[in-house]
Amino acid sequence: MRRRALVLLAVAAISGCGSAATDELPPAAGPARAPVPTAAPAGRTVAADQAPAGLVFAPPARTLVDGRLAVLAPRARTLELVDPRTRKRLERVPAGLGPTHVLAVADRLYVTDTQGGSLLVFETRPELVLTRRVFLPGAPYGIAADSVRHRLWVTLTARNEVVSLPANGRPRPLVRLATIRQPDRVAVDSATGTVAVAGRDARVLQLIGAREAYGEDER
Repeated sequence: MRRRALVLLAVAAISGCGSAATDELPPAAGPARAPVPTAAPAGRTVAADQAPAGLVFAPPARTLVDGRLAVLAPRARTLELVDPRTRKRLERVPAGLGPTHVLAVADRLYVTDTQGGSLLVFETRPELVLTRRVFLPGAPYGIAADSVRHRLWVTLTARNEVVSLPANGRPRPLVRLATIRQPDRVAVDSATGTVAVAGRDARVLQLIGAREAYGEDER
């Protein structure tokens, strides 16, 4: 996991290939201003500096997929595939009303369309194409994947919730859990099944154990 994190940090330095001037584009979407939580957050809360070593919050707009770099342009509302060596754009498609995060699992890409209230599923072979739109009301924002259990975790910032879905071509909500206020980021330690949520207060981190997240004991 550490090696993958270093690769993502390296490719994050590659610039996007958009052609329109930034100041000509509409503002990028952002997390919803969440209300005060009415339910106790699942799991436990700890100080942010006590995060387990296996948890990595991935960059929101860039990820590797099948040897290529997927780049989400939140202001342009597009998703691109780029050659990481030449920086040449290979493909470019629309990506919803207000996308904010992109995540790769195998040869699929998942995009949180925060303004559109949905999770977008893109196939990358034989070409980059949107194949499914999963309605997720509540301003979906942060996203992470558990590679062992083949699950996605998506935060709903307007509802103070995190929802779990299968990481396949037809994801659907399976589990909903209460979070700390305005859950902006989520990460998963696949080795233990621990799900971490970071919210509006940067000093606090929510940790949800495998038993509550998946109904299993932590490894």
